[in-house]
Amino acid sequence: MTKDPFGTLTDWGIVLDLLEELGENGNLSAYQPGLLRILRYKGNWRLREEVLKRIGDIRNPSEELISQVIEILADDNIYYDARILAGESLAQLLKNTENGFSRNISMDAKKVVEELRSTPHPPFFENALQRLHSETWLSGGLEN
Repeated sequence: MTKDPFGTLTDWGIVLDLLEELGENGNLSAYQPGLLRILRYKGNWRLREEVLKRIGDIRNPSEELISQVIEILADDNIYYDARILAGESLAQLLKNTENGFSRNISMDAKKVVEELRSTPHPPFFENALQRLHSETWLSGGLEN
């Protein structure tokens, strides 16, 4: 993986432009540490959303990146739109892991989705959880 090119994240317009360029060129995989840092950064929702929208294309995502997406999905303090994006990204990331993923990641994802599905949420979030469950379990994605 390559050095983190995203800077301080305070000049987010430049970061958004860079994310777009890297995504269009298919180079996001090389910058996973920087993407992880953006997902952890609570200072700008636009950056987080943009990364969540784009990371589904990453081939061989790191376990750390997948774990961070799971944390966003599970975090009741994060607004639903970001959590839905996290669920969509998680489904794609799990499908894109060429060599499989660790049992811990599989169990973490399964546990979070099951816990979330066991409590009431607004219908649009319930629907997103159902899609995630169907796409990952029925396709065998979380049974590895």
